[in-house]
Amino acid sequence: MTRGFDSVPRELVARLTRDLQGERILWAGQPSPRAAFWAGAPIWLFAIPWLAFSLGWEAIALAAYFGTDLGKTPGGAGLMAAIFPLFGIPFVLIGIGLVGKPFWNAWRARRSVHVLTDKRLVTARLRGSALEVDSIAPGRIMAISRLEGREGIGTLTFSLGAFRDSDGDPVEKRESWVGVADVKTLEDRLRQIMAGGGA
Repeated sequence: MTRGFDSVPRELVARLTRDLQGERILWAGQPSPRAAFWAGAPIWLFAIPWLAFSLGWEAIALAAYFGTDLGKTPGGAGLMAAIFPLFGIPFVLIGIGLVGKPFWNAWRARRSVHVLTDKRLVTARLRGSALEVDSIAPGRIMAISRLEGREGIGTLTFSLGAFRDSDGDPVEKRESWVGVADVKTLEDRLRQIMAGGGA
């Protein structure tokens, strides 16, 4: 199809090709797994202390459990010693999930592709055996901002207008494409479409 599909899984390309029938592809690119990883890495500032505390809690709780003779301690301390390790398990699992989030982001990036056609912006990814496709019509985009690194890889953020939250306060809706190669070219072609000039 285009050079932007070179590193995209073949199954994703084949299924997306069927989805885009009748549309002209103007730009395509896979998000950078490295950029996706580092975009999620700041969560470690919170996740690592959380996980360390949770593991510490679990270690103390297990030590109390195995140090208690449940057969000789009816109810009371024996029951609490058994409950505390169970109480800590969800917190450990949450910590593991938070620490693993950057790796999850990178894995998702490898199974994703961004596409600009003459009709819409598309993010497609494989979720197991299912194809997930998110689309944005260029007419919905109110503003665009670009953050570009030295190698031309960057983030393109689309402002999609505002909505009101449960308190009635206006909240801007945004969508970001992170780790986009040659992000300036994508922005230029998108702006051409938004101006009605094609590409």
